Amino acid sequence: MSKCFDLKGEVFTATVLYLKTIDLKAVEEALVAKVKISPAFFNQIPVVVDLSEIDARDNLDFTWLKNLLISNRIIPVALRSVPEALESKAMKADWAFLPEQNAPKTVSQPAQKPQERPPVVERIVETKEVEVVKEVAVPSTVVTHQVRSGQQIAIPSGDLIIINTVNEGAELLATGNIHVYGPLRGRALAGINGNRSARIFCQSLEAELVSIAGQYKVIDEEISALWTGKAVQIYLEHDEIKIERIF
Repeated sequence: MSKCFDLKGEVFTATVLYLKTIDLKAVEEALVAKVKISPAFFNQIPVVVDLSEIDARDNLDFTWLKNLLISNRIIPVALRSVPEALESKAMKADWAFLPEQNAPKTVSQPAQKPQERPPVVERIVETKEVEVVKEVAVPSTVVTHQVRSGQQIAIPSGDLIIINTVNEGAELLATGNIHVYGPLRGRALAGINGNRSARIFCQSLEAELVSIAGQYKVIDEEISALWTGKAVQIYLEHDEIKIERIF
């Protein structure tokens, strides 16, 4: 009998909602306002809810939180950084849990006693020629066809170059830079592996959302009025997305 399915671990890009209050009425008002700015971006977007700023003594209604997201066409994937006292309540509301992203720990080395300096011994060392190995450049990925609505193009390394239109509802993901020689609609996420020097270049900015190294900016009406239809570069400066005209 042939296999019916395979189970494999894979890495996906997900939006994280950092909850800062248990006042879900206020959360609902703020979320609805965000969705109105860019409804196409939030439509069926998977979201992880981070509770690192929620106190264990807070009485958070997890069922209401889930229904709040679903009612705005957002897919609740899981919770992260759940206080231990709230775990059972979250489980009763059928939430999944994701592990926390802990910063790597620094292992301190025990202090060593100062050692006496050994006597200096002079010796003649024969020099040899060393072969210099050049670093292999990561090739770019070039796409010449139109990127349709609902289509995602993700590359594991290098720059992504699109020589055509990126339609509304499409998504581009690259570890390096993203170049779009045409209108950029939809979403563009550069430096998805944490590359903070990555940039986005486009001939005509009409995007719903742009991101560099996990820092997002939704293109709202105010930004659209300034930059729509213009050739720009988008980059990260002090954890803030900057948009700048290139010509």
